[in-house]
Amino acid sequence: MPSITTPTTPLDRRTRRDIDVRRVSPDVFFADVAPGLIERHGALVADALAALDGPPLAVEVAGGAWSFVAVDGALAVQEGVADGALVVTLGEDAFSDWAQLQQSFNGMGVAQTLTFRDGTIRDVSIWDSLTLTLLEGWPTVVEELTFLDRDGDPLDLGRSFSPEDDPAEVAHFLREAGYLHLRGWFDPAQMAVIADEIEQAVPAYTEGDGRSWWAELADGTHRCVRLQEFLGHSPTTAALLAGDRWEQLRRTLAGEDDLIHGKNIEALVKPVGVVRGASDVTFHRDCHLGRHPYSCSSTTIGISITGSSAANGRLRVAAGSHRVAMPVEIAKTAPYLPVVAVSTEPGDLTVHLSCTLHEAAPPVSEPRMVMYAGFSLAPREGDLPEGSQALRELRENAPKLLMKAPEPTAAQAWEGTNPDDGA
Repeated sequence: MPSITTPTTPLDRRTRRDIDVRRVSPDVFFADVAPGLIERHGALVADALAALDGPPLAVEVAGGAWSFVAVDGALAVQEGVADGALVVTLGEDAFSDWAQLQQSFNGMGVAQTLTFRDGTIRDVSIWDSLTLTLLEGWPTVVEELTFLDRDGDPLDLGRSFSPEDDPAEVAHFLREAGYLHLRGWFDPAQMAVIADEIEQAVPAYTEGDGRSWWAELADGTHRCVRLQEFLGHSPTTAALLAGDRWEQLRRTLAGEDDLIHGKNIEALVKPVGVVRGASDVTFHRDCHLGRHPYSCSSTTIGISITGSSAANGRLRVAAGSHRVAMPVEIAKTAPYLPVVAVSTEPGDLTVHLSCTLHEAAPPVSEPRMVMYAGFSLAPREGDLPEGSQALRELRENAPKLLMKAPEPTAAQAWEGTNPDDGA
């Protein structure tokens, strides 16, 4: 297994373009594509399978079956269903999407279209990560992951940055650790005004309106937990996003990359006692529905309207998980990367990359308010707007699927319900 040190991971990890997407049949993939992938990345997959005690993967599609198996420390592909394999059954369209990382097993799970047998959700999660390893060379397991500052000394994973800190240090920390805690970037008095604007805006949203997310509480009531198109309800937020400090943030995060303003800002209300719905999502990556090599890494910025803590919930991140594709189910149960909880004060910011595993811990004794916005990599020639349309639609439909699910815990076993913001 490799040891990762420097240089730091760049923000722009895009290796594929929408214009190159084509129909991929299983016959062509396993005969012509898979051998080259195995030659380049097979050792990484075989090592990770052994380290994680994962099963072989069998893919059934179009009346045929093919298996990825580890033999004597090397990866091989064989026809048929291998002994002890996790068996995933895909339609031809779904297979083509999976083989080009347009959609992941996780994305199919969120859409409730994935069919598998002879394995567990943990096994599916392992192979979701190993698909990235096989197709992109992103390691799933490493012997040692180091976190170094610009001088080559150990990085303090609990460090926070003020607006006065060296932008180069901030940009380096983000690329090395995959997240940031930015302290005191906005005036707490502004946050108090925005909190009032959120409360005043909630009555303008109704369940099923297509611009809000809802959750069910323990007492059976339904609460609005996400307010999309919030900017029109908050002149304070509009002024904040048009100000010099927000532009300073974009330039600081960009470093040598080209970041542009991304999605519209959304306001989130995190009540205590949610039992159903997409309110607090456990460990996931924002790119975990699919399309990692087409769009990563974008940055998601959480603006703390209220503070965050163990009492009212806070962001938790798996440091370095943008560099190592640790499976989400393992992040939830036995993480082998450092997990860092980020407590904030009103006016603080959190930043995480779309490849970074993160979760929103649910409030325990008091509610929380936060807003999310972001910056994206500038588009390239060959990127098509319609390329991500299917995932945008899945993202918007995910809250309805979770609200309809008979068992919330089972429904939320599939991570990544929100590909645009992660907490």
